[in-house]
Amino acid sequence: MRKIRTQAVVFDQGNTLIMDPFRKILELKRENLERLFEDHHIPIDIRTFCEAWTRANGEINYPHIGHFFQEEPIVQRALRDLTIPPDVAVFLGLELLKEYRAGLKEVIDSDPRTKEVRFTLGALKSRGKRLGVFSNDRILGLGNTLRCMGIESHFEYIETSESIGIEKPDPRVFQRILGHFQLPSDQVTYVGDDPVRDVDGAKSMGLAAILYAVDRDLFSEAWRDYRAEVKNRPDATIKEFDELLEVIE
Repeated sequence: MRKIRTQAVVFDQGNTLIMDPFRKILELKRENLERLFEDHHIPIDIRTFCEAWTRANGEINYPHIGHFFQEEPIVQRALRDLTIPPDVAVFLGLELLKEYRAGLKEVIDSDPRTKEVRFTLGALKSRGKRLGVFSNDRILGLGNTLRCMGIESHFEYIETSESIGIEKPDPRVFQRILGHFQLPSDQVTYVGDDPVRDVDGAKSMGLAAILYAVDRDLFSEAWRDYRAEVKNRPDATIKEFDELLEVIE
């Protein structure tokens, strides 16, 4: 496995620091979600609703959308597709979203991988590496995830596409990263799961890039195309998060 010498390591969030929790949360909160429909006297099978929510989550995409944290337009699309009256949907949607976000914390807390990520980041810091995170996400969503994982304090640099109005793979994102660390581009490494947004974006500005090769079949969505044509090969590829400790010198 190729070794990368670097002074700073910057991470993507989704399917890098945290794996997509959407399906796990719907399963975890199934009974609670069903109870909300009962409270509003809506005779819809919860499986039917979860299927509608899954479709909406896969179809809706716009700049800086928080798919992991979920957003109201996604839930409202699902309710509209099931012909829930608007005067009911406006309140029910918020209650469903609140329940989902509570489930996000529970999934993170119970996931053994959370401990793996904490350990790896701590080990990198103990080696003197400077750490950061940049995500195509909302400020609220990223901040909540980092706090739930207990890793926010590891990073000296935390930024989202929403906060600067630009998404990866735009080169200006990586210029901004370099501007923060004030290091030569070959001394900053970006780690992410997306060959285009993460690898091509980083390499276009001279950063090293590590591809976190997640299960493409399990996490494939219309808004996350792992099969897109790429221009650059990553400097290294990992399949487990803690392999970073073998790759980074």
